[in-house]
Amino acid sequence: LSRMEVERLHDASRGELGGLLRRCALAVLNSGNEGDDEEELLQRHKDFEIEVQQVNRGIRLELSNAPGSAFVDGIMVQGIRELLSAVIRDLVYFDTEISGRSSTDLESREGITNAVFEIMRNANTLNPAREPDIVVFWGGHSINRLEYDYTKKVGYETGLRKLNICTGCGPGAMKGPMKGATIAHAKQRVTGASYIGISEPGIIAAESPNPIVNQLVIMPDIEKRLEAFVRMGHGIVVFPGGVGTAEEILFLIGVLLNPANEGMPFPFVLTGPAES
Repeated sequence: LSRMEVERLHDASRGELGGLLRRCALAVLNSGNEGDDEEELLQRHKDFEIEVQQVNRGIRLELSNAPGSAFVDGIMVQGIRELLSAVIRDLVYFDTEISGRSSTDLESREGITNAVFEIMRNANTLNPAREPDIVVFWGGHSINRLEYDYTKKVGYETGLRKLNICTGCGPGAMKGPMKGATIAHAKQRVTGASYIGISEPGIIAAESPNPIVNQLVIMPDIEKRLEAFVRMGHGIVVFPGGVGTAEEILFLIGVLLNPANEGMPFPFVLTGPAES
């Protein structure tokens, strides 16, 4: 990074973006722990602080009073380190490169779509040479054991077909497919599999990224997150869920019913165990 880029990162972490960065970073550091109460998490770690510092070779993150579960023998778990870097990358990129740009129009359809594309490209999740092999899974973060086991089974069958996984990155129906796919990918000797999680600041604390996610993308809000799912996936599978899942279904139906998308090859599957 250039000195100017480092200074922008440092200034962003101390300005209005600081509170948002702190909340999202705490959610990532809490990865793998149960619980969906954002206020309880923030209260439990009310002394947590994160600061972007400038050093000779770039930047360094200084964490104070971080959750102990994020460390092993005093060293941060590698997966959590990567997720934390993704949080800073996406929040700062949107704040400095997109919303802070005078030519950006986030009120128009074209402007929103361009913003979604730029964020995903910056996160290295778009690969034009890639085969259409990403399946998006939607569903509730608080489901019963029967439904969770079903999501694992579907993820397992998906992984056996060497397909990659994209979810909302949280627990429940977002974790199950990834967990099932990891076993299947191991059996098929798939290397470099993608377990993509797409979240946004308003829900990430209540739905902390599960430990399997290896590519995290933080979108600015729920609407851009929905568009990112549709543009990322080559097919969508929906499990039982709540109002959030219903909103996702309605969004996708609206897209698929648009006359301009008639004939678009986009599999859309609603499924669940017979007992649900």
